[in-house]
Amino acid sequence: MSRVTINPVARAKGPKKGGCLASGLISLVVLLFAASMVTVIVAVGIWPGEAKLTAPLLCPDDQPDAFVVADTYQVQPGETSTNFTLYCMGERGDVTDVGFAVPFALLTAFHLVLIVLLLVLLGVIGGLRRRARGEPAPGPDDQRAPQAAPDGPPPPGVPWTDAEGQTSSSSETDFEPPGPIIS
Repeated sequence: MSRVTINPVARAKGPKKGGCLASGLISLVVLLFAASMVTVIVAVGIWPGEAKLTAPLLCPDDQPDAFVVADTYQVQPGETSTNFTLYCMGERGDVTDVGFAVPFALLTAFHLVLIVLLLVLLGVIGGLRRRARGEPAPGPDDQRAPQAAPDGPPPPGVPWTDAEGQTSSSSETDFEPPGPIIS
């Protein structure tokens, strides 16, 4: 059986310097993807008329009436395509073709704001529930040492002393590594 030396100091150094930026970019990409998928599902699949909600921002003041028109045509036998277009119409029948790309982008931004507000609301509710139970809020500067079970081993990352006086950072373990060691 091979022996593996554990060095708890290596993990205590924390994440690398680019970790915060990378996780922020990944979070932003995930949020943008979620917002665009919500927009596709709602504005294209369920209710194309949602694009009319952007009319106050996109339509001229003299054309207050907004309509979403679905044009369905046959591309080839057995295949159809549908295009959605937002039109703004005035009292005299004058029309402005807004298209669907700009309303779609505005709806995606709106859905992104709704998702972020929902996540913030859930975080606040979770924090209030933790506070009501008397639990401290977890944070990155949390310096509380994890408590060990009375008869069990200490939690990971907590140094311990064995019968021979060696600490966990200086002793070896009999655990097998999780896979082959490639060097």
